[in-house]
Amino acid sequence: MFGTNVTSGFTLTKVLGGISRGLSIANQVIPLYQQVKPMVQSAKKIIGVLGELNKTSNSNNSSNATNKTTVEVTPKEKTEPIRIQSTNNPVFFQ
Repeated sequence: MFGTNVTSGFTLTKVLGGISRGLSIANQVIPLYQQVKPMVQSAKKIIGVLGELNKTSNSNNSSNATNKTTVEVTPKEKTEPIRIQSTNNPVFFQ
């Protein structure tokens, strides 16, 4: 009457095969999710901290623009270069 094969729909073997594939994918994804979750939470916190630092640096820049300060830079003392003797022995500290 219908002209098609009625058994081409759901069968027990197809359902069990689909469930098996789903469970194997879940067994692979769940450990990955558990490993990535702390990193994502840390990234959110880092972005929040960087945003706060950006806000404070912007407010400091605007307040520093009105209060100009001068800083005196003194030259560093000259030091003699370190001379290294070439030997075949290893040198651990200099």
